[in-house]
Amino acid sequence: MLWWVIYDITDNKTRSRTSSKCKNYGLTRVQKSAFLGELTKNKAEMLALEIGEIIGSTDCVFLIPSCESCFREKIINGNFDEEAIQKKDWYIVGRE
Repeated sequence: MLWWVIYDITDNKTRSRTSSKCKNYGLTRVQKSAFLGELTKNKAEMLALEIGEIIGSTDCVFLIPSCESCFREKIINGNFDEEAIQKKDWYIVGRE
């Protein structure tokens, strides 16, 4: 299943550590504070626990599941680096 990780973290060090965790789980950065990629439910829960241990009480991190068929219905407006994710199996090339 595809998972979005979207966060609002104020501290640079905490934000960097969160970003590193996402990358270590194989997620791809799609915006400055947003990652996307395939995770099992178990891996998503593990990532959520690890992130929960490093974020502060004023920070917020969303882990949101998205089925592949739902992702195919995406609508993208504006500047987006499609090359960053085109090589992923779950990505459908082209804008809707």
